[in-house]
Amino acid sequence: MSTQSDRVFFFGCVSCKKNKNIEEYAVYYCKNCHQCFCRQCCELHHDYLFSEHVKYDRLNMRNWPVSKELEAVILMCEIHTHKQLETICKDHSQLCCSKCVSLSHRKCKKVTLNSAKKQAAEVQELFEKLLINMKKLGKLQSCCESGIHDLKSSYQGQELMVHKMNDKIKSTMAKIVRRTLKKIPKVEQNKIYELMHSTLFHIKNITLNKAKITLSSFEDSLKTGVETCIRHQHELKALHELLLYSSDNKKKKLCIIASQKCMDKIQKVESYLDKYSVRLECSVLNQTIQGTKQYIVRLSGLGRLKESMKANTDIEQYLSKLSGLARVLHNRVLTVHGKSEHTVRITSDSQICDISAICVLLDGQVLVADYNNQRVKLLNQRYQVVNHWDVTFDMLDFCQITPSEVAVAVRNEVHFITDIGLYYQSQLAIGRWLESQHRCTSIAHHQGNLFIGSSTALYKYTLNGILVCKLYEDKSANYTVYKCAVSPTGDRLYIISLQQDKLLTLARDGTLLATYSDPALAGPESLHVTPAGQVLVCGYRSHTVLQVGWEGESKLATLATQKDGVCRPLSVCYSSTTSSIIVGLYGDNILVFRVE
Repeated sequence: MSTQSDRVFFFGCVSCKKNKNIEEYAVYYCKNCHQCFCRQCCELHHDYLFSEHVKYDRLNMRNWPVSKELEAVILMCEIHTHKQLETICKDHSQLCCSKCVSLSHRKCKKVTLNSAKKQAAEVQELFEKLLINMKKLGKLQSCCESGIHDLKSSYQGQELMVHKMNDKIKSTMAKIVRRTLKKIPKVEQNKIYELMHSTLFHIKNITLNKAKITLSSFEDSLKTGVETCIRHQHELKALHELLLYSSDNKKKKLCIIASQKCMDKIQKVESYLDKYSVRLECSVLNQTIQGTKQYIVRLSGLGRLKESMKANTDIEQYLSKLSGLARVLHNRVLTVHGKSEHTVRITSDSQICDISAICVLLDGQVLVADYNNQRVKLLNQRYQVVNHWDVTFDMLDFCQITPSEVAVAVRNEVHFITDIGLYYQSQLAIGRWLESQHRCTSIAHHQGNLFIGSSTALYKYTLNGILVCKLYEDKSANYTVYKCAVSPTGDRLYIISLQQDKLLTLARDGTLLATYSDPALAGPESLHVTPAGQVLVCGYRSHTVLQVGWEGESKLATLATQKDGVCRPLSVCYSSTTSSIIVGLYGDNILVFRVE
């Protein structure tokens, strides 16, 4: 269908033309008056004096008057526009004018125009396909338009995030200057300052400019999709009217040609929709928007960071890698400045809650695993349950892989949950899963590697499920490798031996570096390392939460005890967003300790 005809209409409202001197699209034909009217004029025309007149809408165009212009459009050859279509080449399923035949179809054997009338069922099927494809194009257009708006909002959000990150780095720099840099030689101070200011420059200038260019290219692609959808819809609408007009018994030739044009166009549109379906387009868009945070981080001077720029202590993690600061930051003692208690029980829970794992998402929301009720629960930044999802497996531990993916340790498997943190989702998206030859009681992630505890051994895997090596093993008792964690720099691995009441520190190759035990650490159930490298561990039987030195040799502080409400702690996690330690209990509540 030629684009010149997609906005041309061949039946205008006679009343608007006569009284207002404007061209208005006619939607009704009055049989008695032999005239066409727009919707508004038709209502006036048939209101009183002419209420008994018979009118036909565009679905009944076979009853409309003959239009030489419309018939000319139907018969026009799209290649040779000055020629009329006369035949169909069945070898190529192509409409042909005399020039088409002489130039391109001279050797074809089946070049005819079947004079048999198109069956009503065939025409009706074409009508239905036309309408279905117009609806699909409308949905795809809407999706693209929504995507353009979301991309703009996404960039604005990332811009704000970058500015906040900038401010946080400046604040952290000031703290480090006050606490540590005075003790470091002047040469080292200058080196650290230079690295810090270089990072700020990259974030503020280079990152946002590159991100803006990339998002603009995504936006251009979506705009092209919108324009293509609109063009296809115009052409389908025009073909729909041509088919309606030509479906009269007296217009056999027109009907055959219009039908063939419809089939050709429908095939092209369906091919387009198959390639850029609504589901695919929206999926790609969602991945694009969710990926902008990682994208900006990759572009900036903080390229090694794997978390969002909202995670405040990620800055400390980065700065801790600078010369002279690692030991100071890792062993900085946390101080508790307040406590709050929040329920995680919901009305449909049938068992007492058992919070076996906690994970703080990049936007400050909290994901908790309720082992007894087999549920994943999402908490907002005020620690209120805003959504939950039922699962069919026992969740022993989980860790965050990307901003939108969490890996869950399940028996002898690892399941990956995608699109996390979306409070409006009705269910979790369970993606791929990996199977191992051993139990999976704990899991941690660092720079593309998974560390999985089996209760008596610690293994290293790739994210694709390939076993790299067995790092450590102790079969002297049960649960000698109950939970595991990894330092931000990846040079320390921590495991807890539940029955032996010990915290073990390993080198990255699995070499045992230190063993720590303490009467205040009885029945160690959970372990967590903050982004700044501080080691937290809780004792189930001792009802305690401790901070241990990053070397794993000594206790730095007892952060909470039973007097503070800690009773049978099962999990612990640090939230950079709220500067708090979250403790999961065997019970319906969690405890939140605000720390500095």
